[in-house]
Amino acid sequence: MAEIELREIPLFSEMDAQEVAGIRALMEEMKFKPGQVIIREGETGDLFYVITEGEAEILIRDADGADVVLHKAGPGDFFGELSMLTNEPRSARVRAAEDLTTLTLERADFFEFLRTHTHAAIDVMVELGGRLRENDRILRSMVSRNVNEIEEERLTLGQRLADSVADTIGSWPFITIQSIILTIWIILNFSAWVYHWDPYPFILLNLMLSFQAAYAGPVIMMSQNRQSSKDRLAAEIDHQVNTKAELEINNLIRRLDELELNMEENHTELRKLLGHRQKETKPRTRTTPGGQSRGKISSKTSKKSA
Repeated sequence: MAEIELREIPLFSEMDAQEVAGIRALMEEMKFKPGQVIIREGETGDLFYVITEGEAEILIRDADGADVVLHKAGPGDFFGELSMLTNEPRSARVRAAEDLTTLTLERADFFEFLRTHTHAAIDVMVELGGRLRENDRILRSMVSRNVNEIEEERLTLGQRLADSVADTIGSWPFITIQSIILTIWIILNFSAWVYHWDPYPFILLNLMLSFQAAYAGPVIMMSQNRQSSKDRLAAEIDHQVNTKAELEINNLIRRLDELELNMEENHTELRKLLGHRQKETKPRTRTTPGGQSRGKISSKTSKKSA
């Protein structure tokens, strides 16, 4: 892939040749090999990167610890601006997908560049908006979701009907209404002033109740099976949440270990520096063959002369 000039990058397209030369003089060229990590998640950001050749991947880790590519940046793209704008640690990892050449700009120069070139600030905002929208789309499929919402999206028409029937049969209004109908049915068929369409032992009523039980049973079982599926889905989401928490704890422990190692290195370096300084400031004295220092003999000699 051919390397592009600074003027060909949209971020610097509205600058004249003198301005481009001035900003180029402030930028340092850095090259990376394929697979080399450019930015690590959690570290402090103090550089703004502009790609002139090659391709980079912006990555995060999912619940299983696998890398998820949020964005691929090519020539003319840039990264590292979010941490510099918010003054917070890096939120993602950037890795070179192939031989990569970048131009870097330090924080103070980057802010000065945005203040003096409003079109560049707008380009940065547009790029940030596009990345946030794309990240939101990806993260929606990764974050823990409500089990009820997921199950609601998967419901078919038959499952919805089964749930509705099961909810109706298992309610007090249904029991009350059915009890009233059965009571009226029995009373009318016992009384002598109406036609007994279903005399004792109420064969027609038993047939109707048998039909109701024959259809209600499978429908209720369908609803219960769906509830079992919902429970399995809840257990799976709980497992994903626990895995995410474990990964975050591991990342936190690793970060604490790195901080501890850095503190130990700084402490060792500080002790060496203090020891070297003490050696430099320690007074130097020479001893004579008699065992007395030269400074003491000179003081005695001065007293005798006095």
